Amino acid sequence: MKRLRKLGLFILIVIITLGLMFALPKPKYQETNIWRKTANDNKVLVMAHGGGQGYYPSNTMSAFLNSYNLGVDVLEMDVQMTKDGILVLRHGENKTGNIKAMSNCDTVVWKENYNYLYETCNFGYNYQDEEDNYPYRDMTQAEWSEAKVYLTKLEELFIEFGDTILYNIEIKADADAPRTETADVLYELLAEYGLLEETLVATAFDDISKYIVENYPEITLSTSQKEAQNIIIPAYTFTSIFYTPDQYAAVQIPVSFNLPVINELNLATRLLINTLHRHNMAVHYWTINDPDEMRTLIELGADGIITDYPDVLQNIIKEYE
Repeated sequence: MKRLRKLGLFILIVIITLGLMFALPKPKYQETNIWRKTANDNKVLVMAHGGGQGYYPSNTMSAFLNSYNLGVDVLEMDVQMTKDGILVLRHGENKTGNIKAMSNCDTVVWKENYNYLYETCNFGYNYQDEEDNYPYRDMTQAEWSEAKVYLTKLEELFIEFGDTILYNIEIKADADAPRTETADVLYELLAEYGLLEETLVATAFDDISKYIVENYPEITLSTSQKEAQNIIIPAYTFTSIFYTPDQYAAVQIPVSFNLPVINELNLATRLLINTLHRHNMAVHYWTINDPDEMRTLIELGADGIITDYPDVLQNIIKEYE
């Protein structure tokens, strides 16, 4: 009986301790966080993945123009650097960085000069429309350039849209791609066009993320994969009081993630979202194309949804309004 009482007392102390740790004020992201919903504007951010790649080839000017005209909140894109130091909007195959899955070129962005890629590579080549046709495949260079499915420079977007929209720029650095050099050039371009406040920089790579923290405190960051785990696990164990966001304004995550031992961890929960909000951090989910999943995330309190079909999300938001 005494053992049961001691066990019960221990469990009670643990529950009270965890409750207090959850309830206590959390270290916060200190700046005004435009990537979060506010009490005055409770609308989830519509974030066009790859410019809205459900309707046009990913990361091309055609996609960005379409989503801009739809009135999305954020243009989401991937950035790499060419051999001659030009920042271009391109994903590349993970681990290899090859672009053959999305163009007619079997090469890697950072191993070629921009002019070669612009003149040679049709980035609409493998795009299929809703009828499974390839509308850009048989085009000449002049035709695919006119259709705006050529390799787009990041600077082109800044010139076209300026500060009239928000940018979510993910640094891709697969295999032996230039890493910190890409971050350097990105900072210079953001500063030149005065778009540091309108841009959220993301990268899965922890070394690039830490380099930006150490060298460019003016850049607003989303967490790297490792940094995301540093806040997600404490959120679920009620120990996030020990986490300090510093320069990280957002966490961008799928609805679930595989972890050692735990296996699949559900990340679409009010507990996680509310905990991150207590740190003044935004929560964005990718890549969400199912309408019912969009509704679920809106009701849970997500700040942003990254989607290939921004107009679908816009219509759902109108339902709630």
